[in-house]
Amino acid sequence: ARLQLEMPGKPGATSAAAAKAARRRAAQSKTKGSPHLWAGVGTAVVVVGVAAAWLRPEAVVVTEAQVLKVQCDADSYKPRVEGCSPGWCFREVVPDFATPEEVSALVTLADSGMSIGGGGSGPVSIFDMTSGAVSHGSQFLSAFDLLSQAGKSLNQTHLDTFQAVVDRVGERVKQTMGLTTLYPASPSFFSRIESGKPAKQLNDEYWHPHIDTRQYGSFIYTSLLYLNSNSDNYQGGEFIFTETHRQQGSTLKPKAGMLLLFTSGEENPHHIRKVTSGVRYAVTISWTCNKAAANTRRF
Repeated sequence: ARLQLEMPGKPGATSAAAAKAARRRAAQSKTKGSPHLWAGVGTAVVVVGVAAAWLRPEAVVVTEAQVLKVQCDADSYKPRVEGCSPGWCFREVVPDFATPEEVSALVTLADSGMSIGGGGSGPVSIFDMTSGAVSHGSQFLSAFDLLSQAGKSLNQTHLDTFQAVVDRVGERVKQTMGLTTLYPASPSFFSRIESGKPAKQLNDEYWHPHIDTRQYGSFIYTSLLYLNSNSDNYQGGEFIFTETHRQQGSTLKPKAGMLLLFTSGEENPHHIRKVTSGVRYAVTISWTCNKAAANTRRF
């Protein structure tokens, strides 16, 4: 099936029209020597079958999940690793990837970890499951060290749930991309964004566009699991892929249990719209092709 997919750009543009425009841009890019791994794909859509929520700000919600192929930036994935580096670049939405029980356990785990540090001084609080770093005002403490010193630990059932979800996400990335090798990366962290708090430091300004390979170094694939829902639990907080010369932008309204996957390079700059009310929860789970940078911690 081919969807009538509206993306940011000309009102009423269909996926076919957008794809035609993308092919024209790709041809122009080729004449300029742009190092794309994937040329001419633009907004072509491969439908994979369940409910999702891609939309442009003015458009209706697309009601089927999709893998959207985008033009790669080849320089983002050097040196290449056989069986791991992307042969094409993408964005994928998987609704209901995590069950309500898993989502509840992960929110409790996030809050438990963040309570050790007391939370951030601004709207953003972080609990990194690879290092144990947790927000403490404008600084970070090691939650794992503090727990060890106190002879305490996090709930093992919740940790087991986290590990099971991480393993399942890794298998999904490998399946989508046809990989034989993939390593968990660092950081992989819970984030809690609270409305009504002014930014106190740069980390609080989550609304600026960024690129994960630049921001985190080892990232090759990024996955985001949403732990509560836009509109139901908070306003604002939509995930936005920023429009570039290679690719039209798009907006995702998160829903609890929804998984978002994408290649981490220059082809996928993104940001989060400001949360205007409520509290937004998510967990970022990162993946690398660099064995030396792999996160070996398991729970």
